[in-house]
Amino acid sequence: MRRGEILAVLVYVAALATMCGCAGPRHSAEVQAALGPYVERGEIAGVVSVISDPDYSVRVDCFGYADVENRRPMDMDTVFAIFSMSKTFAGCAIMVAIDRGILSLDDPVAKYLPEFESVKNKITIHDCMCHITGITGGATDLVKRRVPLREAARHFAEDGVVVAPVGARFRYGNAHIETAVACLEVASGVPYERFLRENVLDPLGMDDTRFEPTPDMVDRMVKQYTTKGGPFEPGQDRYRHQLDFPVGYKVYPSPAGGLFSTPRDMIRFSQMLAHHGEWRGVRIVSQKTFDEIWAKKQTPPEVKEPYTVGSWLFGDWFGHEGALRTDQRANLRTGHARVFFIQTENKAGKAFFDAKRDWHLACDRAQGMTIPFAADH
Repeated sequence: MRRGEILAVLVYVAALATMCGCAGPRHSAEVQAALGPYVERGEIAGVVSVISDPDYSVRVDCFGYADVENRRPMDMDTVFAIFSMSKTFAGCAIMVAIDRGILSLDDPVAKYLPEFESVKNKITIHDCMCHITGITGGATDLVKRRVPLREAARHFAEDGVVVAPVGARFRYGNAHIETAVACLEVASGVPYERFLRENVLDPLGMDDTRFEPTPDMVDRMVKQYTTKGGPFEPGQDRYRHQLDFPVGYKVYPSPAGGLFSTPRDMIRFSQMLAHHGEWRGVRIVSQKTFDEIWAKKQTPPEVKEPYTVGSWLFGDWFGHEGALRTDQRANLRTGHARVFFIQTENKAGKAFFDAKRDWHLACDRAQGMTIPFAADH
């Protein structure tokens, strides 16, 4: 793409961003100055930034293309694979279940999944949600999941390898989250996708957040590109074909990384987190459960990784990244929130990491952070 064409697109997308669903035509000058040059130089195909103040007012900035070949611009309704950002939704579902007395973090996994009775490490739901089971392996497909959660958990019990005592070390793994949510399915008697829809997604109006995109969502799906400079090329990593829909079989939910969503939906979720479980008067998680459990580091004191139930907790910043480089953060002290959407290779090039750093710094300035995200992370 020639420089003149890119500049024209930036002008058009800047105008488009004013119609991205915020209360007024608000943008962030800091974010535009930080991210615009990356698209102008042809280093990044497209990116969406949404930042929210404690009063729920947002600033939206959309740059470049979701589909370079067909000149489809990025906007608030572009659909992205959010991968591990899905883990925070699993954490939210677990918090709802705690509020309703359905289960406890201290419940042994074997209470709900008998196949874990023979596993050497006697793990709890807490151990699974915090990645401290001491067991590795046993993972199944993340996005186009062909097996139900119960079967995925059984696979973890049978094929997982014990490498450390429970709680001795943090070993990030998708099978842990799958197992905890399988316990939730058994305890609640409700399939996870339905539990999440009825208790989290529908109350927040997140209709575009799903494990299997609808035909309309497929039409709005972003394309994955490299960020190595030069002409944009389709991503070449193992995640590339996870964005290809529809498929000819039933897709089962993957709580660890299977969700698709949009910037419009995700800023609502991030705002809910920033307001300690509440969104515009709609209570998703009780403040007691949120503050006493979810908003506290749940990994043991001797474990340095600051993880809580399905989410990172860096100082006041609560949130998670996704494998194709999406990001969501909420500030539990100030009530600010931010989401960043791009779709590139998991092992992205330098341009992405520079842009991500510049974005957080720009957001810190725009949101007046006295303790910037960079200081915690």
